[in-house]
Amino acid sequence: MFFKLVNQFKPTLVRTISESKWLLQEAKSSNLFKLRKSTGYALSKCKEALEKNDGNIEAASKWLDEQAQKEGWSKAEKLKNRQTKQGTLVLYSDREKNQATIVELNCETDFVARNEKFLDLSSHLAKSILLNAQVNGSKEMIDKEELNKIKYLDQSRTLGDQIALAIGNLGENMSIRRAVIFNLKENEYLGWYMHGSISGPMNNCHFGKYGALVNFSLTQRNENYKPFDIGRQIAQHIVGMKPQTLGEMPANEINSDEPVKIDENETRLFYQEFLMKPNCRVLDFLNENHTKVNDYARLECGEVLENDENK
Repeated sequence: MFFKLVNQFKPTLVRTISESKWLLQEAKSSNLFKLRKSTGYALSKCKEALEKNDGNIEAASKWLDEQAQKEGWSKAEKLKNRQTKQGTLVLYSDREKNQATIVELNCETDFVARNEKFLDLSSHLAKSILLNAQVNGSKEMIDKEELNKIKYLDQSRTLGDQIALAIGNLGENMSIRRAVIFNLKENEYLGWYMHGSISGPMNNCHFGKYGALVNFSLTQRNENYKPFDIGRQIAQHIVGMKPQTLGEMPANEINSDEPVKIDENETRLFYQEFLMKPNCRVLDFLNENHTKVNDYARLECGEVLENDENK
């Protein structure tokens, strides 16, 4: 009886499998497959987009982006009151423009902070900021409100739009919290250091939970270190010792034979004990290496700031 039933339905079964293979082959060569491959949206969404746009791939792709943006902003609005204390710092430098930035992007959980899509987003935000932000001086601090207005890389949307899109995709609240940009003059050097990396470099960007930028100059040729090595050591010290100000360099030459008293609670950079050389102040290291620190910035992901909604 069983074999009789199988034989009865066999032609239909063979025809169904054959039709399915044909339909799959058709889909692969159709606009539906092309749209799915180029946009990454669900097949059902791509089908709906093509139906609404008479099979035009370009118009359908635009419609999908618009719908995703609407859904992203809707999701962002629902999640906006959730705290975002996790995240990453991302550093990007442009040697041609002699500029660099560190950006803080926050999310809800460490799980998302380690997500490749989140890190990819943060790297593109950093590049967008360096490309499109208005920089008037040698150092520019940009807050959340201004950052969200900056144009994204492709100029088709703002950073705020792009973050909302990511919220829709990843399902967590996110916020771009702050950024610092260094704009160096001729004969100025950039030092940087990122600590607590949650990922290797991506898109020519570096990640971490702590970061520092240093603007410095050399008063004469240095025989001990290359400029990059000097800047990196100073930046490492800044990340580790958390100075509050530069301090004033003493007017008179330092007598290296005299013992130096170092206060463990010192908050001025120049007068702190140099992290890379015990019993030596930062200013002593600078003098030894003919280096002048012009400015610096230190960021810590999730640190409490004045008037901060993340408190």
